Amino acid sequence: MSGLSKFIEELATNPKLQQEYATAPAQALQNYGLQKHEVEAVLSGDKAQVEKLTGKAVSPVTFMFPAK
Repeated sequence: MSGLSKFIEELATNPKLQQEYATAPAQALQNYGLQKHEVEAVLSGDKAQVEKLTGKAVSPVTFMFPAK
């Protein structure tokens, strides 16, 4: 499982990580140890790119891909 997949799964269940991500998304992703291209894919809101990186369909939620 990729680090990005693990991050997405943990984000769904970890209130501390959710708060960190809501406050500073880029920092939360970097603190989790994700690679630059993974961080950029998530922050861009590009669902197709995130799916390509994780190898599976993802269901974005509001705190994962904030409205721009």
